[in-house]
Amino acid sequence: MTEKRTRMRGEERREFILAHAKKVFAEHSYAEASTGELARASEVTEPMLYKHFGSKKGLFMAVLDEFCHRFFRMLSERVNRQAEQNLVAELGHVLVDYRETITADPDIHKVLMQGVSESSDDPQIANGVREHNERVYTLIYSLLERAQREGIIRSEVNLDVATWGYLSVVFAMQYNSVLNFRQGLTDEALREINHLWLRSLQP
Repeated sequence: MTEKRTRMRGEERREFILAHAKKVFAEHSYAEASTGELARASEVTEPMLYKHFGSKKGLFMAVLDEFCHRFFRMLSERVNRQAEQNLVAELGHVLVDYRETITADPDIHKVLMQGVSESSDDPQIANGVREHNERVYTLIYSLLERAQREGIIRSEVNLDVATWGYLSVVFAMQYNSVLNFRQGLTDEALREINHLWLRSLQP
């Protein structure tokens, strides 16, 4: 009876492993995170780890995919909800929204940056990182596209260029989540960057 209560189903066990593996990958480099440490943190044996994910890389890819998708869902829900209420205000606040989503789970971006460091040697990991950043790019592009249709930004503005203006700060925040620059990007600084960039796009 006790065993029935405590034993996790397959999907629950998988979720448990992913959550604890995320913390290990966030604290160590991909190379330093051993399967033994990952198994201990997840309260399973190494054979059980291999049963669920096949390899350390398989586990890392599952963590990257699962939590980057969760991050993007949180971000897109926040951004789209606020854009529906006031598109101009959201265009002036989207970078702060990104920061606040990072703050909700900083380990996600630490894992993402581990992926960046491995990308030059592993095309599969590089593709996972690229897909995440492309989703963020598409979200911001769609806001700007709508703003251009509504006359909020100038018709001649190149939307790819405008999106890259925002994304360059997103990349800066990603790196800062790991490096912790002393001259950090405060919320006030992000709002000012947002407003300066938005004003440059407006009629």
